[in-house]
Amino acid sequence: MGNMGLKIVASLAVLLLCFTCEGNAEKAKALFVFGDSYADTGNHDPYNATDNEPWRRPYGFNWPGYPAGRYSSGKVQTDRWGEILGLPTPIAYEMLRTRQCEEIPKNIVQGVNFAFGGSGILEDHGYITISDQVKQFKKLMSETGVLGSEELGRSVVLISNAGNDYLSYIDSNGINIMGLVSLVSTVVSGMVDVVKQLYECGFRNFVVSNVAALGCMPEVNRISCESSYEDFLQHHSMLLTESVTKLRFDLKGSSIIIPDLSSANKHIFSNALDYGFEDWFQPCCAIDGGVSGCAQVDDRGDALFEMCEDPNNSFFWDNRHPTNKGWHEIMSLYAYGNTNEGKELSFVEGALSLTEWVKSIGFDAYDISPI
Repeated sequence: MGNMGLKIVASLAVLLLCFTCEGNAEKAKALFVFGDSYADTGNHDPYNATDNEPWRRPYGFNWPGYPAGRYSSGKVQTDRWGEILGLPTPIAYEMLRTRQCEEIPKNIVQGVNFAFGGSGILEDHGYITISDQVKQFKKLMSETGVLGSEELGRSVVLISNAGNDYLSYIDSNGINIMGLVSLVSTVVSGMVDVVKQLYECGFRNFVVSNVAALGCMPEVNRISCESSYEDFLQHHSMLLTESVTKLRFDLKGSSIIIPDLSSANKHIFSNALDYGFEDWFQPCCAIDGGVSGCAQVDDRGDALFEMCEDPNNSFFWDNRHPTNKGWHEIMSLYAYGNTNEGKELSFVEGALSLTEWVKSIGFDAYDISPI
């Protein structure tokens, strides 16, 4: 066979390999979510007047145009993860209460969201812990028997713990750096335990989010990022990375990544005008002159809050949560990365990007929808 013939055979072999790889890819089976308000899509009781803020206007202003249980003006990371995986946003666990028993199995085959605004690892928040959410998952699987270990192994788990444990501690004790640093090991150990529990259930693909840049939240500082938060946040990031690296070795067949929320936050703040954010440390929605109180009304039902003219100009929606656009930019950094002076930037530990990771575990990856 001549050189031309060898080249044709080689080219056909490469094409065949590409088609084979493409053919092996499929959609993830389901998306299961655990965590806090950065991932909650409706688990607070809409009829509990003392705790139903995300079910009141103007939450949901940008999307879907009305309150939908999300702590934002629109979509949060759970919604965007559904887009990346080509799956619908998983049903909120709270919503299953309104379903007939015979309807529940078909509602949960593509995942369930157990994330609850206010949750963390510790029990002193007054809210259900992330570990308790795992118990809810186990109970649901035991009662329905819908998904076995094979299906769970072909699913993705998102765990969001943006920092409620630390914010709760600060509320009670102030900025006690030594106390916060000592708290880090407890929080990270709790996250590791959650991953181990879910691995034992059959899950293999985990997204474990890093904490947010807490010192940059409007409730902390409306002008710049508060530097006193850096020590314990850096310690958290380092310990989480070390712990996940060990988990990858201990949990055979697992694939675990860490989207670096804090780095993504800071990158956006450092280039805020390039992203179209004019007031990146100011909340779009709050009581006049304050940083909280979005959705609060007086006894007559009149709004006590004020809202910015265009939420797309603001990164923060309220005192600690991103706007619809804020989340879009964060998830875009995760999904596609960025460049700085010709250098590729990644905001995911353990992969080049979310889309590359999704493909590496054998799933199809889809683009995030526009704002």
